[in-house]
Amino acid sequence: MTSLKQQSTLEKMAGCPITEATLTAIGAMAGGPLGALLPVLSNSLASQRQSKRIEAALHEINSILNQHGEELQNLSDSQYKLVNESILALLHAVDEEKIEYLRRAVHNSLVVSDFLPQESVVIARILRDISAEEASFLMQNFHYERIQLVSTDFPVQPKILNVTHESHDGLIVTGLLSLGLLSAGEPTFSDADRFRFLPIVAKLLVLLQKPN
Repeated sequence: MTSLKQQSTLEKMAGCPITEATLTAIGAMAGGPLGALLPVLSNSLASQRQSKRIEAALHEINSILNQHGEELQNLSDSQYKLVNESILALLHAVDEEKIEYLRRAVHNSLVVSDFLPQESVVIARILRDISAEEASFLMQNFHYERIQLVSTDFPVQPKILNVTHESHDGLIVTGLLSLGLLSAGEPTFSDADRFRFLPIVAKLLVLLQKPN
């Protein structure tokens, strides 16, 4: 078995007690030194299909890190936190689309440096908890100025997205509120029952966008 002292770039980036302690039998399933090096959560990766999905994603991330050696040497603390937390979040992800978003977050965190320390803390928490559908909703609808929850069909208004309470999008809006990505509009009659995207959403979308 490959010595654990011979760490991959991925292990060096995510080298925390949680990652090192959860190195498991994916090596036996995948075969070869790569499987032995990849950190996984044994209890949550019981199925071979899920194990292969996570292994493939981590292999890609290791390649991304190896291709950005200069950026790795000059990471800020905020960038390091975003990269590290994205990798750890990926270990818990079961949705292929969420895994893809986290891969993007790792890549983009290496090349975008204008994150404040508290922003990285908040965004890391969001990356862990946000669903793929919520992330997609943000990317598709961020251009709207307001989101309005309505009970029935409502007249279309420029820059306002109407979402019915009972719809699937209504559930997504509720999730975004709980994540702190939406807030109530101004306390005026015209803005009642409307929500706006908080500024942190723009920073989050920088990480979730497809790299050039």
